[in-house]
Amino acid sequence: GEEIQQYPCGPQSDYQRLMRKNSSEIHNHIGTIHDEKTLKFLAMIPEGKNYKALPKEYEGIYKYHEALTRYHSKKPSLTINTCHRSHFHYKYLRIPTVRESARLQSFPDWFEFSGTETKKFYQIGNAVPPLLAYKIALQVKATYHMEQQTTDYIRNRIIPNSLFAI
Repeated sequence: GEEIQQYPCGPQSDYQRLMRKNSSEIHNHIGTIHDEKTLKFLAMIPEGKNYKALPKEYEGIYKYHEALTRYHSKKPSLTINTCHRSHFHYKYLRIPTVRESARLQSFPDWFEFSGTETKKFYQIGNAVPPLLAYKIALQVKATYHMEQQTTDYIRNRIIPNSLFAI
């Protein structure tokens, strides 16, 4: 695909509508072209399964439980991590694109990642998902404003009593 693409259709869900807000095009959405060996393995793994679904002749090749995990289209995503070559698209024989991974982490489509593909995946995998950060910030703000910001409050809630014993 091209580095900058147009949306093929209108948003199909509230989440898509939210992620597309303030964006008229797609960035970082280029699929990886895998070698024949990888494609062969992926073709044998059903949706929602991993390397353990491979025939017995491939037993022992992979040592960690998330190796070659194919996402499930009807279940929540696995955690997006920096090791982006462990998880695969539920429908296509490839890893998710940078944009697909960013979408799973709730990065809006206007947000562009820079650097090599590996660096882009590291940025996504190391980040706190923006919608999670937003919800936490709202809760911190609400909690902060719930309490009276008096000297006693600060002394009792924020600064440990042991500091006043000096």
